[in-house]
Amino acid sequence: MLTHRKTKSTSALSSDANEGSGKPKKNLTIQSTVYEKYERKCYEAPRLSKRQFSVFIALLSGILGALCYQIFYLDRSIPELSFMLPADSVRNLFEKMNAMDWSKRMRDDFFASFDLKPSTQQTGDTDRPGVQLAQNNTVGYSPIVMLPGFTSTGLEIWEGRECSRAYFRQRIWGTARMLQQFMMNQRCWLEHVMLNRSSGLDPDGVKLRPAAGLEAADYVIGGYWVWGKIIENLADIGYDTNTMYMASFDWRLAPFLLEKRDRYFTKLRYMIEMAKTSNQDRKVVIIAHSYASQVWFYFMKWVESDQGGKQGNRWIDQNIEAFISIAGSMLGATKSVSALLSGEMKDTAELGGLAKILGYFFGHPARALLARSWPSVSTMLPIGGNTLWGNSTFAPDDLTSRFATPSSDSTGEEANRYGRDDIQSPHMKDLNMKFNKEVDEHIASHGSNGLIVRFGADSDSPNITANELLEFLGNVDESLRYFHAQAKTNEVASNPSDPKYDNRKYWTNPLTASLPHAPKMKLFCLYGIGKPVERAYMYKRSPRTIDESIQSTCDSESAADECSRIVPHILNTEYMDPPWIKAGIHFVDGDGTVPLLSLGYMCARGWRPTEEEKARGWDLNPGNVDVRSREFIHNPVSLIKDPRGGPETSDHVDIMGNHALIRDVLHIVAREYDKVPDRVLSEIHQIAERVHIPEE
Repeated sequence: MLTHRKTKSTSALSSDANEGSGKPKKNLTIQSTVYEKYERKCYEAPRLSKRQFSVFIALLSGILGALCYQIFYLDRSIPELSFMLPADSVRNLFEKMNAMDWSKRMRDDFFASFDLKPSTQQTGDTDRPGVQLAQNNTVGYSPIVMLPGFTSTGLEIWEGRECSRAYFRQRIWGTARMLQQFMMNQRCWLEHVMLNRSSGLDPDGVKLRPAAGLEAADYVIGGYWVWGKIIENLADIGYDTNTMYMASFDWRLAPFLLEKRDRYFTKLRYMIEMAKTSNQDRKVVIIAHSYASQVWFYFMKWVESDQGGKQGNRWIDQNIEAFISIAGSMLGATKSVSALLSGEMKDTAELGGLAKILGYFFGHPARALLARSWPSVSTMLPIGGNTLWGNSTFAPDDLTSRFATPSSDSTGEEANRYGRDDIQSPHMKDLNMKFNKEVDEHIASHGSNGLIVRFGADSDSPNITANELLEFLGNVDESLRYFHAQAKTNEVASNPSDPKYDNRKYWTNPLTASLPHAPKMKLFCLYGIGKPVERAYMYKRSPRTIDESIQSTCDSESAADECSRIVPHILNTEYMDPPWIKAGIHFVDGDGTVPLLSLGYMCARGWRPTEEEKARGWDLNPGNVDVRSREFIHNPVSLIKDPRGGPETSDHVDIMGNHALIRDVLHIVAREYDKVPDRVLSEIHQIAERVHIPEE
């Protein structure tokens, strides 16, 4: 019976191949002997030789390319982007399809299919933490306000150019419609998602606003969940729209601009007070992801300051039960450096030949300008200067290239849980000594992690540490200087109680602005470890003449000069030193997006000062807030089984579906705090010991 069904299936495939273009499918050219024998039994379609197939594909590509060149055009120009985007667009192809009703319906149905939102309840997933805890009588207690992270919230068009008139109140970011709009007219899409590079606010004639409600950030582009799994598990223990709220915001804006343009913090204050009042006066739990942790920290200072919300220094203690930071970039992320400097990052550097295809549609100069127009990216630059991020010879996290290795002070139970029951063995100590020697040799050859931007011999630029980043990026693009002046990111306060730090320029820096006086509040840092993350970059001079690597975006000599002006340096993707450096990027431990130093330092040490540090005035937690760290080792399943990594992934975004993390969140909102103790598996405590806070 199984054999009969298999034969029928392969016959159907053969029929489909013949009914289409008359050509055999690509998999008919597979060179494996096993597959060739199997295919000869199942297919009788004629085979092309390898040479014939290559000639056919080249000819077909040439015809399609010539056709596209003839029928595509753009009718609007943006001076800054005109040389960075292809001279053509697929917009007119869709317009021609619109002339036929059937093709319009087919196109809309195609993109709408991406926006289906799967539910674990529909698929019968009874293994999720919410179901299990509900069976154990765990019930939600505190009302919840969620703050989505960078790029997680859908953005809707409320006012736009002529090219977007048909999309009023539709999402230009966060759904399959975004892909459609980008494919139809890249320049039009960029005109809307870019902000004014001088003010950081809306461009003239364009108004994008964040979507509202739980739907704003539960899923993006259909089934790609962000908050969807957490929301569903919260519902399992009794939550609904009366007890949990999404405080979505425009993630492109810096915190001070959120209040200036949208009165976001004023609205957030009222939302929290409303949630408390409508839920039996129970204090609220805040759950923030990624960049939103920085936004929430800013709010805690704003709401109590006379220069902000003017609610007095008891408001947080009276209204907030707990703050949960999930993968919070409390000290920034080095990934923002490469985004601002060249529009490149690990995701593009490792594409190899595919990077050229991406560059044709969206070159790195255009990506750099887009990132520079978003003040939030500047807000996520490394915070703490050389004190935290190191210099040319030393950095506190020089040892963290040992990905996912539990620290030597982890308990035996934790080691066994993560497959490391030999941490204390003599063999393991020998491996550690060998590793430390390799680290020393690597630093001697390539410098410490503190050299965030490094240049080759072809450049006359000096290597850059955290202290020089702002000035360096300001010289690359003068528009960045204004945003950098709005936040004192390099400072580390020797005495945080100094009144000068009661200023919004310090409120995004947790090393200058202390936690509020809220002794009843609890603070949890939940984050992933064991996934390599960008820490430093090797750059080379950007070509000033037409070069194959940038030909798609710089298609004339003058355009190449312009590209070189906007992106004077590009990643040296040929620079390698595995496992430390790949494609010009220096890796350390983290969650794939944010380094361990930023994820864990504040909860491990910054908000837990020693008695000696308190005695000399360095106390960033004067109210003795209960601070706890919870680390989750990255342990993904195969891509075939689950492209998002499965229930033990600790990737920066996918950790929102990590079962252990979700379980912790449910315990916290149910006020079962004894079930969420400290758990540190990385070397964050050793890193913290290597940070030396300057004295007055």
